Amino acid sequence: MTPPPESDPRDRPADPAGTQPRHDPAALLPATRRVDVVESSAVEDGGDLLPERREAGGLGAPRAPRVHSPHAPRFQFLTGALLAVGLASIAGIVLLIFCMPGGAKSGPAWSRWKPSADGVTCAQQIAARVGPEYRDDTGAQLVDVQTNGLAFKGTQLTVALRQSADQGGNIQVHDDKGVLYQLCGLGPNCSIDRGKPSRRRAFLLKREGLELALYSLHYLGVKQVVVLLPPPPGRAQTVAMYFRQGDVASQLDRPLTASLTPRAPTVKTVTKSPDAGLVQQRTSTNYLFSLMGSSFNDRAFLVLDPYSAAADDKLQKELAKQAKAAAAGTATTGSGG
Repeated sequence: MTPPPESDPRDRPADPAGTQPRHDPAALLPATRRVDVVESSAVEDGGDLLPERREAGGLGAPRAPRVHSPHAPRFQFLTGALLAVGLASIAGIVLLIFCMPGGAKSGPAWSRWKPSADGVTCAQQIAARVGPEYRDDTGAQLVDVQTNGLAFKGTQLTVALRQSADQGGNIQVHDDKGVLYQLCGLGPNCSIDRGKPSRRRAFLLKREGLELALYSLHYLGVKQVVVLLPPPPGRAQTVAMYFRQGDVASQLDRPLTASLTPRAPTVKTVTKSPDAGLVQQRTSTNYLFSLMGSSFNDRAFLVLDPYSAAADDKLQKELAKQAKAAAAGTATTGSGG
């Protein structure tokens, strides 16, 4: 018996009992969509890879291309230029930091002027810089500043510092690297040949010695500085100043202008200068210097003894006697020739 043909469920009467579905389940499935195959040329050409999804998904029509301002190229150029300048500035700062001697250093320069050499040449540059700054009330330079390292008349020296009796009387030998400056006027024995000796002039010369020491200890890398002061007329050069690095550490840690005024005072104004107190503090100790050779190890010593007027007078007499004997010996040798 041939089974009756299936009828369309939609033609069936409604089912009051709710046991049969009102609609055909197959009718609820989405209609079959045609899928286009996308070629590689479409990807390369920038084509739309999902045209059907836009239409079926109801996402609306494709967006219109963005309209650029007519000034956009100009702003883009300026933005690029600013970025280039910023990168160049950063590169320059990094290069400056790594090229600075001693690593990255910050803060103000220690002095407005600095030497351009090292060693004895550096000391000579310092002498040539500082010497002309110190003048008498007529405007004439007080002294010439001479240096040849830590040497005297071509002989390399080792400093031997002798303490006073009340300090124990010990001898301290300092082999540290150092420099010797000789302040020499144009008179006999380096005395100043013009003007009258005075305490204020002597004080100004001490300030000059302090400035020489600060420059040398900062730029030369030395540990000690000796400055020979010019004598009064008719006397030998016997008085010295002595500076060690630790004695002026606070002045070396701050700019020079924080210790000494940028312009050297004159003889008349030196005691009224704002740095007079510091100069007095750092130059209050003087020494009598003498030279002593050692045949044991071929060394020459610059002996520094505590200064006193009595000791200076005694030394002056000894030096005068030696000079007289040397002159007599020269005269005898000359007459015998």
